[in-house]
Amino acid sequence: MTHPSPVELAKAAYAAYGEATENRNYQGLPMPDWDNLGDRVQKAWIATAGSIAIGLLESFAQSEALVPDVGDLVLVPMDPEANNGASVAPAVVTRVWSATTINVRVLADGESTPWRTSLVYADDLNDVASAAAVWTWPGGA
Repeated sequence: MTHPSPVELAKAAYAAYGEATENRNYQGLPMPDWDNLGDRVQKAWIATAGSIAIGLLESFAQSEALVPDVGDLVLVPMDPEANNGASVAPAVVTRVWSATTINVRVLADGESTPWRTSLVYADDLNDVASAAAVWTWPGGA
C-alpha cells in the first residue's frame, strides 16, 4: 500500500482550504497557487499536514479494531528451512499483553509448531530476520 507523502498531504490540505474559502486567504485576497506560496509557507503547510497525519495514525493504531485478541491469526517471520521454504508463517494469538505485544503458537508448514512469546508489532515483515520477535497483521507482510 502506497501512502501519500507529506508534500502530497499538504497540497491536498491547501486545496481543501481553498475550496472552503472560495480560494481566498485569511485576508480575503486570492490564494496563490501552491508553487507560488514560497518555501516558508509551503513548509508550514507540510508540517501541519504531517502533524495531523501522525495524530490520526497514532489514534487509529490505538483503536480497539487493531488490538489483537486471543484466537486472532497474525503473521510471523520464520526460518524458510523449517517452513517448507516460506519466510513467513501464520500464527494464532494465545496471549495478549498489550495492543502491540502478544504470544503466539506458530502454524509452520513443517514438523514443528513453535511457541513465540512477547512478540512486538511491526508494520511489515520485509527485511526482518527469521528469528525476530515481531508480528504483523495478514496483508502487512
